[in-house]
Amino acid sequence: MSDRSKWGVWAVAFVWFTTHFGGGFASGRQLVDFYVQYGWYAIFTPLISAGLITWVLYCAWSFSVKHGVYDYRSWSVAYYKPLGWLEPLFSGCIEVMYLIILFMATGVAFSTGGETLMQLAPGLSYNVTTVGIAIFIFALTIWGAETVRKAATVMAVLIIGGMLVIYVSNLVVNFSALTAVVGSLPSANGGFWPAIWQSVKYAGLQCSLIGAYTAVADSLHDQSDVKKATFIGFVVNAGVLLLAATGALSHYPAILDKTAIRLPITYITRHGGGGDAGMVIFSLVMLLAVISTGVGLIYGGARRISTWWMKVTGATSSRKTDIASSAVYVAISWYIASFGLIQLIARGYAWVGILSTPLVVIPIILMAAFRGKLERSKAAVTEPAPEA
Repeated sequence: MSDRSKWGVWAVAFVWFTTHFGGGFASGRQLVDFYVQYGWYAIFTPLISAGLITWVLYCAWSFSVKHGVYDYRSWSVAYYKPLGWLEPLFSGCIEVMYLIILFMATGVAFSTGGETLMQLAPGLSYNVTTVGIAIFIFALTIWGAETVRKAATVMAVLIIGGMLVIYVSNLVVNFSALTAVVGSLPSANGGFWPAIWQSVKYAGLQCSLIGAYTAVADSLHDQSDVKKATFIGFVVNAGVLLLAATGALSHYPAILDKTAIRLPITYITRHGGGGDAGMVIFSLVMLLAVISTGVGLIYGGARRISTWWMKVTGATSSRKTDIASSAVYVAISWYIASFGLIQLIARGYAWVGILSTPLVVIPIILMAAFRGKLERSKAAVTEPAPEA
């Protein structure tokens, strides 16, 4: 494998991580809502989520590499083409789900990132901080997939390092509390099956970001690269997700109190031996998390527009379109954040997970399993009858 191919494999895996690791993950709120609130099942349900996401991304990246389609619109149309008249339905679902999560997640990113910057620099106003984040995300997205992959790699290393400091120190301090929680086998909110369903919903939520993942897959050269990228991505994403979930579980059930604990990560840091240094690390991790998610999502959307525009006009360069489309996506997301709609749209995460499971996750897996049979069936129907 060439050095470039090795770099591409790791970079794609890190884009997956940084896009996945957004404000909801970094704050700890998603960890509590999707895993910890169900009790001791949080020691393994994150692995179910990571496994499902890995399966879907392997299917998606394999198809991207084989057919040379990377923007999510071209990818979804080609992916569901064997379904005939049903293709617009499923490709349309990909389009709608991606746009919903793009504006929701990026809007939340601007809001939480702005608040985090205000804590780090109290003299700055909310509008100044959110505009600064918007400009930074815009600057990264307009330089293409290679810049996005490089930025994601740097941010992933910093985020993973910060997460290890926060959560490893937390487990060292609170390991006896974790073993006591696991030993007592607490179960809440319906028990086992609701916990499993919630982990599936989390996978559905992350898989609705499919456009951000396929947009950077052009650095994968063959199926060997795809397998390596998905393996590395699984190890990184599952490892950090499981570490964070078990870290939050060590504070069960106190951490379930949403009234007293707005951001679970602050509670974990303060009660995990981090002290003031831990709070600074948390703030920097939160800032990197929201920026990395915004970059991945907006670039995925911009690539879809640029590819469409080049097909329509026959242009050989998408530079101006990249800039224009990125600017529009950033502006809309900033507008959402600036008008205080974050609490409203953040509640939609659960619904995105519910809808994405039957509309994105299951169809992608089934198409990968039965594509050959569908294509052979379609060919048999359209093949002209032999002459007498």
